[in-house]
Amino acid sequence: MKTSRQSSERGETNVFLIATIIFAVLAVGLGIGFGWAYLQMIDHRDNADEKVAAAVAAAKNEQKQADKKQFDEEYKKPNDVFTGPADYGSVSFEYPKTWSVYIDKDGVNSSEYVAYFNPGSVPTIKNTTSYALRVAIVNQRIDQVLKQYDNRIKQGDLTASTIRLADALDDTSSSYGKGTRIDGQFDKTINGAAVFFDIRGRTLQIFTDGPNFKSDFEAILKTLKYRD
Repeated sequence: MKTSRQSSERGETNVFLIATIIFAVLAVGLGIGFGWAYLQMIDHRDNADEKVAAAVAAAKNEQKQADKKQFDEEYKKPNDVFTGPADYGSVSFEYPKTWSVYIDKDGVNSSEYVAYFNPGSVPTIKNTTSYALRVAIVNQRIDQVLKQYDNRIKQGDLTASTIRLADALDDTSSSYGKGTRIDGQFDKTINGAAVFFDIRGRTLQIFTDGPNFKSDFEAILKTLKYRD
């Protein structure tokens, strides 16, 4: 009987010890939780004004940037109209009035025609310089011009697709307005888009040299026309 009573007492002691440990762990956990909540409350109380001011300042800055972007877009209007030489198909399109135009080659004596467009002023003409828009009419067939991009298309640097001008969508019987568009990395410095059209055996090429002017490029394409 003595042995049985001792075993019972040890069992009761173990249960009590386990319960005490569990209670202690819970107490520590609750203490940490309450402590963290208290610190958060103190931080919120002491820094609420600063956090509200920072949030308001961030919202104002975002709105300011949005307003500036909208103003810049509206300030470009009304657009100016560009028209190329009649002998080269009288290529025409609308472009932002805030852009300048520089005619590098005028097409005299059936030579190439090349024009550059850029906001403000046109930088010095260099192959490594990016421009908002480049227009060229070259004395090569369109298949010859497009062939030079074949390797980069196969490598995946460029992608090619078909394009049709807005004023030619209803005329499916004519070749007018049907062209090729290429997007991607043209070389180490030029990552943009270009369109190519056949005009009287020559090739019209229009490039934008970077992503910053993609929206302007799309708007210009909607107004692009030429005489076949």
